[in-house]
Amino acid sequence: MFKREGWTVCASQGNLAAKKEYYMPAVRGRSILTTLFGVVGLFWFGFHALEYVHGRYDALAGYLPLPVPMGLGGLFDAMPQWAGLALTLTIWTGLLGALLLLLGDRASVLLLALTLLVALVTLVWGALAFAQGLTELGQISPLFFGAGQAAVAFGLWLFARTAKRYGSL
Repeated sequence: MFKREGWTVCASQGNLAAKKEYYMPAVRGRSILTTLFGVVGLFWFGFHALEYVHGRYDALAGYLPLPVPMGLGGLFDAMPQWAGLALTLTIWTGLLGALLLLLGDRASVLLLALTLLVALVTLVWGALAFAQGLTELGQISPLFFGAGQAAVAFGLWLFARTAKRYGSL
């Protein structure tokens, strides 16, 4: 008997006959860690997406006031355009990557890698701002904010990459 790509060739009463067999892939259980990392990433980037929308749109700020230490409005006002774009991409690609990780999609690795790259750009801006003496912008430390974004993006990307490599994603 010879098996290859779903085909089985076997001797049938002295005659060689080819018949098509369909193989169902083995169903694997979903790892609890995949769910945990997906939920943590979704909450982290979802919270920052709420802060982003709140900081960018003044009409929402009037309807839904956030407590005093929260909000990215002061941070975005002081950021150069390239750093604001990097932070925007970090938040939204991180949210989409965490959602795809929660859903178990392998494309989450690519999106979280992109999130990590732009989070590192945000971290570089935070280090430059800290070196210039800007320790707080709107009650947010740009260095620690960028480091937090990069650390969470790195953790999510590393988990998703490892899960994809071992076949649990």
